[in-house]
Amino acid sequence: MNLWHLEVFREVMRSSSATMAARNLGRTQPAISASISGLEQDIGYALFERKNGRLHPVPEAHYLMAEAEEILARVGAVERSMKDTAGLSPNQLRIASMPIVAEFLMPRLISQFIKEHPMTRFQVSSANSFRVYEQISAQQFDVGLAEISVGCDLVHVDSIEVDCICALPANSHLVDRPYLTPKDLDGLPFGTFLKTHAIAKALTSAFAEADAHFNVQFEMQNAASQYSLVSSGVAYSLFSPLSAWIFKQTHINPDSIVFLPFQPIIPYPLGILTPAHKSLSRLAQTFVAELKNEIDGVLIDIVADWSIKSTPQQF
Repeated sequence: MNLWHLEVFREVMRSSSATMAARNLGRTQPAISASISGLEQDIGYALFERKNGRLHPVPEAHYLMAEAEEILARVGAVERSMKDTAGLSPNQLRIASMPIVAEFLMPRLISQFIKEHPMTRFQVSSANSFRVYEQISAQQFDVGLAEISVGCDLVHVDSIEVDCICALPANSHLVDRPYLTPKDLDGLPFGTFLKTHAIAKALTSAFAEADAHFNVQFEMQNAASQYSLVSSGVAYSLFSPLSAWIFKQTHINPDSIVFLPFQPIIPYPLGILTPAHKSLSRLAQTFVAELKNEIDGVLIDIVADWSIKSTPQQF
């Protein structure tokens, strides 16, 4: 017994005629009769009595009809679901991301994605980069966005080229500079990440090599906690372009911070994470591609839309 047997049987039950069933299914009458005969041979008894050119179902046929209707309905539902997602399967995406991105950039991307893939269900986790690595390595999530850390054999990392930019108060005497260096910022109050963070380490080295004083007055957990320090004029900082873009999109006074390139270049270790030993569904592959495009768009915006002065080797 197979799905075609059940489909033929259902059509014969509905029409009480092999000829009519053949017409409805686009097959020949002998092919339909042969399918019914094969089904009867498989189950071991006749499903129809032939009288006056019509097929009359035996009592057992009504039981099989109910079962066939349910089975074919479920198969049809699966087929519709697959077509609704353009053949992408499964239709759920589990995403783990750094908090600031999970709370703004990811919902924005999902809102766009769902227009093309309306049947997709999303589960989004907000966690620090270390936790995102853990979740991806354990295959608890399909896609992650995090700061790149020490290599892990269980995680595939697609690195994204991002250079940090300097954040300074709008009333700073440095806003007209084409870019800023440690010498320009010598001794000025700085807000930065905790000492263990890659940006904080890179800044410490850059200031030391330039023989400039790195005056760290505020050590903060993330970029969002540094926004108010810079916008209120009490500190300078260094952000990833993603953090700068989110500030501009969400802050009530987006012009209170000016962003300029920083020299020497300090890369921001950003990457899209996926399980190394698990194949991505076509749906997840499509989402990853659109996530890359979204981040590329952010990097373009930071230059084009905000009149950020960039050096040739940046962005």
